[in-house]
Amino acid sequence: MIDNDTAWAAVMRRDRTYDGHFVTGVLTTGIYCRPSCAARHPARENVRFFRDGTEARAVGLRGCKRCLPDDVTRDQKAVAQARALLEGDDPPALAELATAVGYAPQHFARIFRRAEGMTPACFLRSLRLARAQAAMTGGASVTDALYDAGYATSSRFYADSAAIGMTPSA
Repeated sequence: MIDNDTAWAAVMRRDRTYDGHFVTGVLTTGIYCRPSCAARHPARENVRFFRDGTEARAVGLRGCKRCLPDDVTRDQKAVAQARALLEGDDPPALAELATAVGYAPQHFARIFRRAEGMTPACFLRSLRLARAQAAMTGGASVTDALYDAGYATSSRFYADSAAIGMTPSA
């Protein structure tokens, strides 16, 4: 659980990166919200922080009708759908990926980066590298592993494998 001062600072900034990490319960109104809720800020002495909506409901609070803290947001659904598409056999380019989830490419790249901590391209590279590492650990040859992981050329694999910290054959 996050400490109270950090949580309060996130609520005051309406910081979306903390959504899902905790909910803010307002004891005087009987409502709990996401940290990013656009509703007026309550007085600090009336606020308690809870891990999730279940904990807040156990104290007798109800979910905010404005930010819907118990619902999965449209952005979260889009990121989950994009992850599934990227993990498939034929991952799409960013423009196709964004269109498939209903966003403009640049906007979706920002949403994905905020949710996953990396761009869709970085996510795909890390996924391919993990697949290649798993195949090589399982005894596959470097060549078989890199092509089975989805690399089109060996040069892309060797450029990405610098993150491993050793040569692929090792």
